[in-house]
Amino acid sequence: MQYQPEKVEKKWKQYWVDNKVYKVDIDTSKPKFYVLDMFPYPSGAGLHVGHPLGYIASDIVARYKRLKGFNVLHPMGYDAFGLPAEQYAIQTGVHPEVSTAENIARYRSQLDNIGFSFDWSREVNTSDPKYYKWTQWIFLQLFASWYDKNSGKAQPISVLISRFEEGGSSVVNAAHSNDRGFSSEEWKNMSDIDKDQILMNYRLAYRKVGYVNWCEALGTVLANDEIKDGLSERGGHPVEKKAMTQWSLRITAYAERLLNELEHLEWSDALKTMQRNWIGRSEGARVFFKLENFDDTIEIFTTRPDTIFGSTFMVLAPEHELVPAITTAAQKVEIENYKNYVSSRSERDRMSDVKEVTGAFTGANAIHPITGEKIPVWIGEYVLKDYGTGAIMAVPSDDERDKVFAEKFGLTIIPVVDKSNYPGAGIHDKTGIMINSGFINGLEVKEAIQRMLDYIESNGLGRKEINYKLRDANFSRQRYWGEPFPIRYDEEGVACTLDEDVLPLVLPELENFLPATDGRSPLARAEQWVHETPGFVRETDTMPGFAGSSWYFLRYMDPNNENEFASGPSLEYWKDVDLYVGGTEHAVGHLMYSRFWHKFLFDIGKVPTREPFLKLINQGMIQGVIEYLFMKKEKVNGQTVFSSAEIVRQKDSEDGYTKIPVHVDFVRSDGANGSYLDIKGILKFTEWRPEFANAVFESGNGYKGTAANFLDKDSTDEIKIYLVSEIGKCLNGTLTSSILMMWWPGMVPIVFECMKCFLVLLNKANHGIRKELKESRSFCANSGHCFLMMKNGSLMIH
Repeated sequence: MQYQPEKVEKKWKQYWVDNKVYKVDIDTSKPKFYVLDMFPYPSGAGLHVGHPLGYIASDIVARYKRLKGFNVLHPMGYDAFGLPAEQYAIQTGVHPEVSTAENIARYRSQLDNIGFSFDWSREVNTSDPKYYKWTQWIFLQLFASWYDKNSGKAQPISVLISRFEEGGSSVVNAAHSNDRGFSSEEWKNMSDIDKDQILMNYRLAYRKVGYVNWCEALGTVLANDEIKDGLSERGGHPVEKKAMTQWSLRITAYAERLLNELEHLEWSDALKTMQRNWIGRSEGARVFFKLENFDDTIEIFTTRPDTIFGSTFMVLAPEHELVPAITTAAQKVEIENYKNYVSSRSERDRMSDVKEVTGAFTGANAIHPITGEKIPVWIGEYVLKDYGTGAIMAVPSDDERDKVFAEKFGLTIIPVVDKSNYPGAGIHDKTGIMINSGFINGLEVKEAIQRMLDYIESNGLGRKEINYKLRDANFSRQRYWGEPFPIRYDEEGVACTLDEDVLPLVLPELENFLPATDGRSPLARAEQWVHETPGFVRETDTMPGFAGSSWYFLRYMDPNNENEFASGPSLEYWKDVDLYVGGTEHAVGHLMYSRFWHKFLFDIGKVPTREPFLKLINQGMIQGVIEYLFMKKEKVNGQTVFSSAEIVRQKDSEDGYTKIPVHVDFVRSDGANGSYLDIKGILKFTEWRPEFANAVFESGNGYKGTAANFLDKDSTDEIKIYLVSEIGKCLNGTLTSSILMMWWPGMVPIVFECMKCFLVLLNKANHGIRKELKESRSFCANSGHCFLMMKNGSLMIH
């Protein structure tokens, strides 16, 4: 008897459904095991091969644990809100609510077809109002909380208000974003607007004006982890800095706990290191520099207070709030021109050019806190507004970038660390003997650091401080497809929360959901919805994609509960995820935000555990070896030039190049001495990154020119072979007419138009490729659209 898998599988899959084989409930007689995959966003393309790579592994574990007597929770759902779903809707012209539902149905069909043992009774969808009701509820709890450093956890905002009334700001030790001090009497006499502004500096969900990563093409703000190589991760679009009022989450309040509690997790060392580096803990001092002729002071954070005698100038971020006030009349034009230049630069670009520094002089001077000497105040793009204090004391003798800056602009350099007896010590190494440094002369660097810290604190020049690279998470998006904020503003602009019993605040239907280019959200077009309550205006930004994914693992524990996101008994039984399977690309995004949300919910008594994921396995990605292209702009004409690795490896340095990782398919003989960027790679690269279609490519085997130049060389066999193979793969191999008709009939004429374009190029090809072209005819014959004929040895298009 012949085995017919399609019949056998159909029978047993139906049996699983009819008998609810994988449905699970609380059973205290059995040990629990919670195994979870990172849920997918439902793209229009359906599942890709990387999805089952992880899902199959977790399913094997789930089945094994059931056989070992465990009560196994193994659910699945969809990360349906956010940019990917909305971009797909924009590209297809289909409303995201419709396209998302269609895509989810396709995913479900594909997942069912593979035969996973998911408990589908617990399926979640982050764009379902029944789900995002609780996302909005969690936001309200964040808004109504502050972080008390004394107790080491979140507290209700009502407690903070009581302390302000009793003793003012001096009795509070909190994570906050403003050092404004006030007495209890001053607090009581403040207006509601002033109190609202003060509390915004303490809330865990707060609103502020700040410089954000604005992507014009996507029409929205992006978080730092959504930007790669200065471009949006989604679509590869340019990103610039823009001042906007945004919601943020005070994740920095949890920095120390996020760092320390990594030690208790069974995660890979590599992933833990990624989170440690992203948090970036450093110990040092906050030092105050007075300004000449101004009452203001410039605050800086430094891990090397021992080098303060070598500080000969200061550099502020161009966006620093003091820049407009301290800039002299003579320098205003230069400063404004420079700030305009910087606004077009991505944060990555600003930080990556180590050898090429730029800046402008404000005309102002600061006073050195120890020597009393005047030191000039500059602005420079390599100082970032949201890192540290947005200002640095520049020590050109002991910082490479400060040194380059000083040499370029003719500023004083004072050596303060003698490393002559420390062979191999670099400019950043904390070794050597102090020189030209007053009372710390002759001390070893480590001793000098401690002596200077003590001196700064005892003389009121600053204070010891721990700093983090981690920044608060931007939580506003100027897009349609996301959770509405349960916030409205009164006539004075004070943010007021909706009552919990009216949640969910449902996303209004919009026919025109396209992003605007002026920074306003599409929801601003829903005027009746915005002004529904007299005297109030609703928030029109939406939450980012990571909102719903930051807590979904908890909803699986009790997905149909209408009274709370999960009941106490469910949370006590399932507790946390025993095995989580997903990619390292989420290390500083989803995994960091999920840990933060979970710790907050633990603080307010809503979950019983401190961490969401006890063990994490990274399944890896199906890909080839990574190679690199090296990009730079010619100084003479601004032309972008890409060089393959073997050319750059022959040079002494990679300075001046931007290193772009690419798949091994873009190069020939990867990693070998004879490797080079081939024509196939150039064509593929310009398809992948069309913004570089006019760039020049150079390779060690003599290629130099644009992609168009290579296509014009009709004698190049590589082009012919490449294009024919692409037709063979795309048309014969995967997109038969039946598949096209089944998935999207409208694609058929588009594919044939593409094919005609291919054939125009191939008309010049020689007789050596006719065999492959004849094979490609089968696609046309099967589809009933015969655009290709062979006649007298020539290619013809009909």
